[in-house]
Amino acid sequence: MKKNQYFFAGLKFWAKQIVAQLLKKDEQENQQFLDENQQSKKNTFTNDDKLQKSQSYTKVITKDIFKTTPKFFYWFKLISKFISVQLVVQLLGFASGILIIRNLSKEEYAYFTIANSLQSVINVLADTGISSSIISIGGKIWQDDILLSQLLHTGMRLRYYMGISASFLIVPTMGYLLISNGASIFYTLFVIVAILIELNYYFCQQILYIIPLLKSRIKQIQHLDITFSGSRLVLIAIASLMPVNAFIYLFCSTIASGLRTFLIKKWNSDVYLKNNLINKAYEKQIIYAVKNQISYTIFWCIQGQITILLISSFGNISGIADVGALGRFAAIFAPLNAAVSSIFIPSIARCQSMEILKKYYFKAMLFYITISIVFIATSLKLPQIFLWILGSKYNNLNQELLLIVVSTSISLLISLNWGINHSRGWITDSWLIIPSTIITQIVSLMFIDVSITKGVLLFGIISSLPTLLVNFYLIYKGLNSFEKGDV
Repeated sequence: MKKNQYFFAGLKFWAKQIVAQLLKKDEQENQQFLDENQQSKKNTFTNDDKLQKSQSYTKVITKDIFKTTPKFFYWFKLISKFISVQLVVQLLGFASGILIIRNLSKEEYAYFTIANSLQSVINVLADTGISSSIISIGGKIWQDDILLSQLLHTGMRLRYYMGISASFLIVPTMGYLLISNGASIFYTLFVIVAILIELNYYFCQQILYIIPLLKSRIKQIQHLDITFSGSRLVLIAIASLMPVNAFIYLFCSTIASGLRTFLIKKWNSDVYLKNNLINKAYEKQIIYAVKNQISYTIFWCIQGQITILLISSFGNISGIADVGALGRFAAIFAPLNAAVSSIFIPSIARCQSMEILKKYYFKAMLFYITISIVFIATSLKLPQIFLWILGSKYNNLNQELLLIVVSTSISLLISLNWGINHSRGWITDSWLIIPSTIITQIVSLMFIDVSITKGVLLFGIISSLPTLLVNFYLIYKGLNSFEKGDV
């Protein structure tokens, strides 16, 4: 269930980074425009100075978002094209997931869900801030191919070290959960081999992916994403014509990942093969970032897979399949999150007017809440529309569907508020999320039966509430500080 969520999270991250580069020059122009307005007001001071100041800020923001110069239309066209391609990618991924759900038995889909979930954990632990560190360092040296190549080789070596360490910790857990839920030893070994081969491709391609990102090779990024999603869907469709099991579908994804790795190496060999030396200075910077993030990464890895871990440990094979299948609907909101991360959050980050900042925030909240209410109402009144997509094996999950939709809606609000807090630097007290979540979960386990699907989904909803509330607190505190001029 979570593999697609991490994939879509990765897409949002790349989209945000690319748009940030595209808008960099525009931010400088906005700052120059603001300085000119301030200088003008010094020379023409009146009793309406406060009103003029507010209007000047409004002009800056309006100029940033609504200006109609040819450059704006160029950027708008470029961003729209990028997001539209990502929408196609996400639709292909969603179609692949639905094909797998409809063609596998509940038992086989449960194995698929366990393998995918724990593969995602290994992949996230293998990164632990490495990619973001490489992007941060690479943004300063991206024009020097030799230094950039050293940076990539340094980061990749560390990523493999982290990935191998994480595999030693997680793979035994994967094997235990598969065998305890009815998989044979040989079947479990085949699944683990397919997972590890694909992880090897992930470790490589996710570092090399930074080259087209920093070099603004947007078409290449689009081609890579389409190639992976399209080839995976074709392989799954072909495999569906024959008797299949979870291992076959996992191997289809592995082949598609291998193709993407081959292409990204070939298309970026001009940079990657420039210099394969390990740069000790870069290594120290990356290790420092990993040490700072590892505790948070471990926490979020556990939280991201908590429902699967609980139902796998205390539930039954049917419950695992139910949770995994229902989780596919989270992908519906991926295009919305991508657009918000790429366009709305950067505008929030640049906003210098308290009034406009509040207006942006409350409009975004109203929009998200409205979308969530529509989604929840539809799942409540017309659940069979959703359940038909999953197939007849899941047509009795009306209440479970409502719970997963509520959970997804809360996740949307968390994503929006965290994006705003992170962009404004309002994350000083974010540490409160960890203890409040753990305490909430300990108390919840005393009253909720996590051996059934409804109980696990309800536990997931309650577990997410502390994160949402802490983010609301961070927004409130940040707005107050901003109003007082402290930030």
